[in-house]
Order: sequence, then structure tokens, then C-alpha cells
Amino acid sequence: MGKRENIREKKFWTDRARLFKVLAHPVRLRVLEELVRGPRCVKDLNALIPVSQPHLSQHMAALRRAKLVASHTCGALRCYYLLRPMLVRSLIRLVRKEHPVRRRDCPSVLREWRRSTGSRKKKAPNS
Repeated sequence: MGKRENIREKKFWTDRARLFKVLAHPVRLRVLEELVRGPRCVKDLNALIPVSQPHLSQHMAALRRAKLVASHTCGALRCYYLLRPMLVRSLIRLVRKEHPVRRRDCPSVLREWRRSTGSRKKKAPNS
């Protein structure tokens, strides 16, 4: 992998990490969950998500900066909608789903490791 590809790869994962930082708040996840159902005005969001209006505004600004939501203003109404609906729908579906922890024994992990690396003769790491 060349230097340019390394830089692109690093930027790709840095951008994804920034997105996860924005998503790492329960209020923002709730807002996105509501917006998956359709556009919502601020007063509607505030009625559904019990936080102060300034607090909600801060979260909406973070979601706007991340280019997840945008808004239209009509008089005193400001209505938000999703900019990347497929991404947000997928994320909300993933987060809502249960993901049980699955412990495995050492031999099964080593078998899988050998299969994934294509070698039966390799020694296990740290052995």
C-alpha cells in the first residue's frame, strides 16, 4: 500500500470516527430515530425528547455539522429532515437490535484464525 493510499485510508477511518463521536449521545440518537419516521419541527422534537430547548439546539447543531440533518425555516417554524436517510435508518436499525456477547474457547478461535489466514501450519501468536 502506497503512502497516498495510507493517507486516504487514514482519512476514511478518521471521518468515520468523527461520525461515531457525533452519534455517541442518547439525545442525538433519539432525534435521529424520530427523524427516520419523517421530518419534525423543533417544537415536535422537544415534545418527544424531554430536554431544554437550548440543549436540543446544541444537539441539532452537532447533527447539522456532521451533515446528518438539515432544516427549513418557515416563519417561526424550523423543521428538520435527514440528509442521509439510508445511513441513519441502517444505524438506528443496528443500534436497536440486540447483540449478545458470544464467548468462545481458545481452540475454536485458533481454528478460525488459521482458516482466515489460509495456513494450517502457522503457529499461534505469542506461542
